[in-house]
Amino acid sequence: MKNRQGCLVFKSAGKLQRIFNLMEVLHFVGEMKLHSAAIDTGAEQRCSNPYPLQCADGLERLLTCCFVQEVVALELKVKQRVKFSWQGTAKEFKAAVDRMIAKLPRFF
Repeated sequence: MKNRQGCLVFKSAGKLQRIFNLMEVLHFVGEMKLHSAAIDTGAEQRCSNPYPLQCADGLERLLTCCFVQEVVALELKVKQRVKFSWQGTAKEFKAAVDRMIAKLPRFF
């Protein structure tokens, strides 16, 4: 998409959470790929530093990604409220990141 913006969709058990006009999409995808690679090695990823998702609307969303005891957990917060959460295996997380990467050429 133009201006390096895109739409990010989180999905869990049929529930969708869309983030429109996400800025710096390629940077976000790269960060998620790095998390996926680290998780693949079995390295624990703690939730200490949430990833800020900046959007054109100016509203900051925070995404935390943890990997502890074979479980990957994602949590999306907007204004300190949890808007979306997901838990799954490292394999499921890697597959989701790979699907996100596969869709990039359509948008950029």
